[in-house]
Amino acid sequence: MGNTATKFRKALMNGDEVLAYQLYEGNPQFKESLDPNTSYGEPYQHNTPLHYTARHAMTRILRSFLFSKDGNPNKRNVHNETALHMLCMGPHILLPEGALQPRLARPYEDERRRSDCLQMILKWTGAKLDRGEYESADVNATDNKKNTPLHYAAASGMKICVEFLVKRNADLFAENENKETPCDCAEKQHHKELALSLESQMVFSTDPNAEDIEAEYAALDHREFYEGLRVQDLRRLKDMLIVETADMLQAPLFTAEALLRAHGMHSTVYLNQIHLFSSFYN
Repeated sequence: MGNTATKFRKALMNGDEVLAYQLYEGNPQFKESLDPNTSYGEPYQHNTPLHYTARHAMTRILRSFLFSKDGNPNKRNVHNETALHMLCMGPHILLPEGALQPRLARPYEDERRRSDCLQMILKWTGAKLDRGEYESADVNATDNKKNTPLHYAAASGMKICVEFLVKRNADLFAENENKETPCDCAEKQHHKELALSLESQMVFSTDPNAEDIEAEYAALDHREFYEGLRVQDLRRLKDMLIVETADMLQAPLFTAEALLRAHGMHSTVYLNQIHLFSSFYN
């Protein structure tokens, strides 16, 4: 069984899902004894079988780990990364152990698999907590670089995964060690449409921390260069857009804002209008 365990670990690390699944299902004794939450130790960055399964979006094995083997996606490796971090990194982001096996021939298939795995993790429930609640996957967990899963999904350009995370209240305003939000990460990696979508959702967000972030940006106005619009500018432009929409529709301001908010989560049209206004505003 020791030889099977070694082969299985190597298959997981190499992203060989076919071999890993054959070893897992073909050896009942090994399958029964396997704990997906057990660290592989310091030489492997304390990654668990669940980490590697998420890293390579191994759908069938991940489902078994989560729902049949008490796998916990909140377990962390030496870099404080959870299974969600590993999954949302996509196939192109480098890890300390080296590059992930790229799926350049089927990028859309890879994103579909990752979105399927993400939905599984988001459906997971763990131990019972206080007040009758159950542990769920932490969508706002931060690693040693203060990146959340949303930072990585945005940097990888995985639009569907970003949408799922945002629906689960992933923090749009979270900043990593470089003071970058997920929107900044998408922009930095040239995923412009995704960056616009995230920026739009930040504009219409009701996050109580938004005002604090706005104040921080105001304190940095002396900087010579800044990529993109500042949060306080976006909010002024949002107000302008609401007024323009109300005038166009001959509707009350609160009705115009409700219409824009309802559509802002699903389209970048309104953000494009805001940027159009900005050319006159600036």
